Amino acid sequence: MYRQGADTPEYWDQHWKRYPPESMAGMGMYVGFRDAIERFMPRDGLVIEAGCGNGNTARTIRAAGFNIEGVDFAPEVIAANRAIDPDGRYRVGDVRQLDYASNSLAGYISLGVIEHFNDAQRRQILLEAARTLRPGGVALVTVPHYNLLRRLRFGLARGAPVPDDLPFYQYFFSREELVGELGAVGLRVEHVDAYDAYKGIKDTLGGKHLLDRLRARSPAWRRRVDHPPAPIRRLVGHMLLAVAVKPTLEEHARQQAA
Repeated sequence: MYRQGADTPEYWDQHWKRYPPESMAGMGMYVGFRDAIERFMPRDGLVIEAGCGNGNTARTIRAAGFNIEGVDFAPEVIAANRAIDPDGRYRVGDVRQLDYASNSLAGYISLGVIEHFNDAQRRQILLEAARTLRPGGVALVTVPHYNLLRRLRFGLARGAPVPDDLPFYQYFFSREELVGELGAVGLRVEHVDAYDAYKGIKDTLGGKHLLDRLRARSPAWRRRVDHPPAPIRRLVGHMLLAVAVKPTLEEHARQQAA
């Protein structure tokens, strides 16, 4: 997608002024990735959200009992997070060069971050995730999904010339591409899913008015539209989610021997 460059702190400081930090008191984790975090993310060590933005997600994860620190290279939004949540942990840092020791993190969460960087920087971000995770540590990474719906609608545009009047904004990943990116830095993918069917449908096919009417009928209908059963999510979900594990020393030795 070409629109506006989104790989600088200045862009994101301006972006988060439109969506500022909220207290999130009483709010639970977003259904799209809640089950994956509760199922896979360790509770016995430090987890970071790498690219935490307005911190709203980090606060819901902390409320669920995880030891989490938010990291973002946009200094103004980190200051805003600290102001609204003095008890939280927020750090100015660049996901391309994390200020954490190797093998020190229990978990690494990246929600819609790596797609805004070019190929080389994207690989560097994931190498940093792999470096800082302890053996057995878990990474949860989400990216925009080049799902079946988008392939059917936009597939004919493949090979079209790159716009020369618009900067790169973000990349949409297939399942195979995301799994391959994680595997290339030495992480073993354990789980893949998709979420946000609502945005996946309305942004690709339209029908926002109808979808909103269905969502307004009841909480159950809202969940059906936003988070339908897994087979439907994987066909139309806006975001793709992968959970990957850093091999233990024993697993690494076995891989080297093989």
